[in-house]
Amino acid sequence: MSNKPEVPEDITPAGYFDWLSKDRVNRSTIPKMSGMNAMIQFEITDDGNQIWNIIVENGVVRGITKEMIEKPTCTFKLSSFTFLSILSREITIQQAFFKGKMDIKGDVLLALRMNNLVNQR
Repeated sequence: MSNKPEVPEDITPAGYFDWLSKDRVNRSTIPKMSGMNAMIQFEITDDGNQIWNIIVENGVVRGITKEMIEKPTCTFKLSSFTFLSILSREITIQQAFFKGKMDIKGDVLLALRMNNLVNQR
């Protein structure tokens, strides 16, 4: 049995972060991310420029916040369409970045490993 909870098919960016905060905070270590410490910021550029931060300590999601933080480890700036395409596995984070559908600031190498976090289905 997998310890990865199922993400609903009709989810929105806000719904994903609400789901993540309920089903993943303080749960098991994210696969391939044990020992990682990071503050990962997502800026969804449509729908009023929504911002979410995922706080990861020792590979475990410890919290989700909605305010802008000064120095996140990495920041993803993308549309809700691209974000949902990544969640539904139509495109990977790497493909979105290299096709110019998403900007990444900060630790780009860490950011490109985030498929393990966003694809918890």
